[in-house]
Amino acid sequence: MKNSVKFKILCALLSFLMVTLLALTACADAPVDPDHPSNTPDEPDGQPSGDGETPDEQPEEEVRLPLDYLPSETYGGTTVNFLEWSVGGHTPGMSWVPWEEIDVDAADGDPLHNAIYDRNGYIEETYDVVITKEYLSIDGSPAYLSAFRSASQAGDETYQVITLRTLNIASLINEGLMKDMNTLSNLHTDMPWWNQDSVQSFTTGKALFFAAPEMLLRDKGATSAMFYNQTVASQYSIEDLYDLASAGEWTMDVMIEYSEQVTEDLDGDDLQSSAEDMFGLTGSQRSIPFHMFAGTDNKLAMIDGEGYLQISIDDEVIDIWQTLLDDIMYAEFYTGTNVDSTKLPDKDFNFFKSDKALFYIDMVKSVNTLRDMTSDYGVLPIPKYDDYQEDYSTLVWTHHDCVLGIPECVTNAEIVSTVLEHMNYISYYDVYPLFYDTIILGKSARDAQSKEMLELIFRVRSFDPGQYWLSSTLHGSSGFLTLVEQSKRNIASMWAGIEKQTMTEIEKFNDQVDAKW
Repeated sequence: MKNSVKFKILCALLSFLMVTLLALTACADAPVDPDHPSNTPDEPDGQPSGDGETPDEQPEEEVRLPLDYLPSETYGGTTVNFLEWSVGGHTPGMSWVPWEEIDVDAADGDPLHNAIYDRNGYIEETYDVVITKEYLSIDGSPAYLSAFRSASQAGDETYQVITLRTLNIASLINEGLMKDMNTLSNLHTDMPWWNQDSVQSFTTGKALFFAAPEMLLRDKGATSAMFYNQTVASQYSIEDLYDLASAGEWTMDVMIEYSEQVTEDLDGDDLQSSAEDMFGLTGSQRSIPFHMFAGTDNKLAMIDGEGYLQISIDDEVIDIWQTLLDDIMYAEFYTGTNVDSTKLPDKDFNFFKSDKALFYIDMVKSVNTLRDMTSDYGVLPIPKYDDYQEDYSTLVWTHHDCVLGIPECVTNAEIVSTVLEHMNYISYYDVYPLFYDTIILGKSARDAQSKEMLELIFRVRSFDPGQYWLSSTLHGSSGFLTLVEQSKRNIASMWAGIEKQTMTEIEKFNDQVDAKW
């Protein structure tokens, strides 16, 4: 009897070992689909389970932070309506609104739309709410601001959340039309689903009226980037720029060196003035100086630890701006100050797309414009100022970015804050990684290294309070915004002309901090 039992046990062990060995062999031989990492759909309880890792990595299981501070109650069909800013009637998919970020009507097969639809469906079912949105124009006849002011001043709660570009936030805050998000118990803006540089840069005193959460996508699209034409680089024997950037050696001097290397008169008129010539750099005369300045890891103004606005302009910053003008914006290799604007192609990026410029500086959302480009291109961060700079830095451009806030007149703000926090949570774990991998990388990036560069770019994004709190001076037409367009070459002289007014504006701001915030 004992021998029979031992035999059965031995057979069972042998059988188990054979099954295990076969299973291990099958796993070892199974092909790995590089386009489908081990992400799984949302769990039945609605907590996101995707990890947003790259296709060619084996991601570790991500430990998700708890969301147990949110209430577990329902709200009887309450509507949470978002007012979204637009320009010229643009709708999602157009230049000013490159991607939908708040709500979609149906899961239409687009991965991003499906993720947003699933996120909102889960939120609506969990809390018994209805999520809606409305787009209004912010430019020209400012229907957006007029509609919002009229509703707010009348106590009309049509809009529970508004999105706005940072260029337009100051007046609404100064008029007392926005709610301090720090007073809402369900908004935890210290969590990673809120951009922490935005939280710091928009804090006024102890109050926070706007911030950039992960559920918004346009602030990602409005981030500075430098694109380089790999065909032009190859023609002029330019070394691998990815290696330089990864090593932290991608600097302004290197960019200038390569820009000068490729600049060439190709139409035979001995002038560097034609769309037929070869250039080192192209991009907007207005925005390039701001993108490049942010790349030096500086800001025009800062919010200090007490929530006061402080100017950042000193002799060193003046020298940096002067270098940007002298060595880049008025250099022979830059299209903007050399080619007659009446003879330009439709847009400055066409120099880049037609292999007539090595570098193109713009925002990340420009990948939508470059998708049909025949030549391959790469993505780089804005170069460092010099070798001593510790890290890269990329600007979120105030004319195209997006932040959100809750109007002061909203009486059910705690309900709205619960919905916002949970939407941001799911966006952080599921929607944003999908947007990043399928929309930015999957449709636009041409090579594997672009992913590493884009990860770097998004990691070092920054908002500059000087652009939106001091828009009438530093960022206005008398300040830095139209330097090149107005042929302003002397930065010290320009600053001397606006310094007194700028300091007065800062004093007014800080007085408001003491009085109201």
